[in-house]
Amino acid sequence: MALLDSTITEQLKQYFNNMSETITISAFLDDSEKSLELDGFLQEIDVISDKVNYVKNTFGENKELETTLEITRPTSFTLLKSDAKTGISFYGIPGGHEFNSFILAILGLAGIGKKLDDDKLAKIASISKELNVETFIALSCTHCPEVVQALNSIAINNKNIKSSMVDSVVYYDEAKAKDIQAVPVVFINGEMASVGAKTLDELIDLLASR
Repeated sequence: MALLDSTITEQLKQYFNNMSETITISAFLDDSEKSLELDGFLQEIDVISDKVNYVKNTFGENKELETTLEITRPTSFTLLKSDAKTGISFYGIPGGHEFNSFILAILGLAGIGKKLDDDKLAKIASISKELNVETFIALSCTHCPEVVQALNSIAINNKNIKSSMVDSVVYYDEAKAKDIQAVPVVFINGEMASVGAKTLDELIDLLASR
């Protein structure tokens, strides 16, 4: 069953065809139902435009590639630009409120979309530490996309920062072990750093303070 209707597909075709660079979606799947669903979703994205390519990998088969792309869980994908890692990954299926986060990440990497002002860019560029940022979300959460999109935007503008969306329902056991009781929750280098809605400026300050 198609997850994207014809109106959305046509809109995405217009956006993607305006891209001057190709973005590759490198997915890592297992035999779970959620991985099967993610595969179907990404196949629908793949056929929209030759500017967005989908590559399917079986999680656990190529440890070297997973290490290189820093993939730590199945039912996931990372975005590549010119076949190089970008630091932006999604663990789970970016549907619901997170669909825009996924599309905006692709467009942002391709240089299309909202540009940050010079002050924000300068502050982002000043972050010299390597930061692995994971945002645990729920697809029904209305505050989560703003946090995910802001962190993705920061990662696009600073190679030291990795930004991942993690679906707390798909990875329920992990979320429970981390004592996540509300979302969004931001982890930086494995430590809980923020709970709840945050603006772009607040997130820049949070990362700059680490």
